[in-house]
Amino acid sequence: MSRAACAVLVLGLVAAAGPARGGRADDADVKGLLANLRKPDPDDRRKAAAAVCELCKGGDGDFGGAVPALIDALKDKDAVVRGEIAESLGFIGPDARAAVPAVRGLLKDPIPEVRAKAAFALGGFGEDARAAVPDLIGLFKDKDERVRASAAAGVGEIGPTAKAAIPGLIGLLKDMDPEVRLNAASSLGSFGSDAKSADKSLVPLLKDRDEGVRGQAAETLGKIDADPKLAVPALTAALADKHPGVRGDVAHALAKFKDKARPAVPALTRMLKDADPGVRVHAAEAVYEIDGNVKLVLPVLVEGLKHDDPFVRGDAAHTLGEIGPPAKDAAPTLKALLKDENAGIRVHAAEALVKVDKAAVKEAIPVLVEGLKGEDKTLRTEAAEALGGIGPAAKDAAPALTALLKDRNRDVRLAAAEALRKVAGRTPPKKD
Repeated sequence: MSRAACAVLVLGLVAAAGPARGGRADDADVKGLLANLRKPDPDDRRKAAAAVCELCKGGDGDFGGAVPALIDALKDKDAVVRGEIAESLGFIGPDARAAVPAVRGLLKDPIPEVRAKAAFALGGFGEDARAAVPDLIGLFKDKDERVRASAAAGVGEIGPTAKAAIPGLIGLLKDMDPEVRLNAASSLGSFGSDAKSADKSLVPLLKDRDEGVRGQAAETLGKIDADPKLAVPALTAALADKHPGVRGDVAHALAKFKDKARPAVPALTRMLKDADPGVRVHAAEAVYEIDGNVKLVLPVLVEGLKHDDPFVRGDAAHTLGEIGPPAKDAAPTLKALLKDENAGIRVHAAEALVKVDKAAVKEAIPVLVEGLKGEDKTLRTEAAEALGGIGPAAKDAAPALTALLKDRNRDVRLAAAEALRKVAGRTPPKKD
C-alpha cells in the first residue's frame, strides 16, 4: 500500500465515523432518482443529479445499468444537471465507457463549470478516454482556472496513453492559479520517468508561495526519475520548509532516490527530532530507504505507533511493514494496535504485523476479516489486499472475501477477486 493510500484510508475513516452505510442506494432508490431526472422542474432534476453524483462518488449505488439514462441526462438544459451527471459517469468509471463521447462533447459547453466537471470526469474513465486527450490539452489554455485545473487532473488520471500532455503540463507549472500548478505537478508524477524532462521546471516550485504546490512538487520529483544532481540538493534545502506537511513530503520524495540521496542523510537524521511527529516518521522512512539504518529509525517509528494522531500511527505502521522482519522488535506495539479505536489503523497494523513477524498471522487475520465488513470502501479494499498479500495462510478468510464479490463498489469487488486467487494459491492468468 502506498503512503497516499494509507492517508486516504485513515482520512476516510475519520470522516466516516458515525452511522453505517446510510447513503447506500438500492434498486428502488436508483430508479426513483432516474425518474426525478426526467421531471419538468429543474430544481427536482438538480437535487436528483446531486444525489446520483454523491452515490456514484462513494460507490454506494449500482448505476451500471443506468448509464444510457445518465447519458441522456447530459443533454439537460440545466447546467448544474449536466455537470453533476458528467461527474457521476466519471465516478462510475470504465463501466460507463459508453458515455465517453457524450462527456467529451461537454468540453465545449458554454458554461465553465460544466467544462471543468466534464474534464475531471474523463479522467475517471482511464485509458478509455484517450481519444479526448487532445481536447483536454486544448483546455490548458481555457480562460477559466477551474477548467485548466480539471483538464490538468484529467490527463493524469487517463494514464500513460495521455503522455502527449506532458509539455502542456510543464507549461501549466507557471500558471497563476495554485490549483492549476498543483494538479499539473501531480499529473506529471503519474507519468513517471516519461516526465523526467519536467525536473528543471519543478525545482523552482519547491519555493512556491502555496504549501500544497511545494509539497506536490517534491512528491513529483521523487516519482519522475529526476536528475539527482539537480533534485537532491534542492530537496535537501527544502527540508527546512516552515510547513511540516511540506517537510514530510520532501523527506518522502528523497526516499525515492535511494542511495543517490545519501548527501541528504545528515539533514534527515536531524529531522528524526523534528518538532512535528509526522515529519519524524517520514524522516525515519527516508533514512531507512536511503541508508538502511534500522537501528536508528526503529525507536522513532515505534514512538509514532503510540501517537494520538491516527495519520502518524498509520504512516509509522506502513513504514514498519515496508522494513519487514528487521523491524520485528516493533511487533508487540503493532499487536497492541490491533485493538486501536480506529478501524483503519487496526487494518494497517495487521498488514504491517504479518510483514515484520510471519508468526503473527493468526492474530492478524481476524482483524483483516473484520475490516472486510467495514463501512468505508477503502477499508474493505485495503483489508482484501492485505489478505491477498498473506496468501494461502489466509485461506480461512475465503468465505468473507467471497461475500465481497457482490459488493456495490467495483474496486472492492476487484480487490476481493484478486485476493481470493492469492489465498487459494492460484496464479492470475497472463494478460495478452
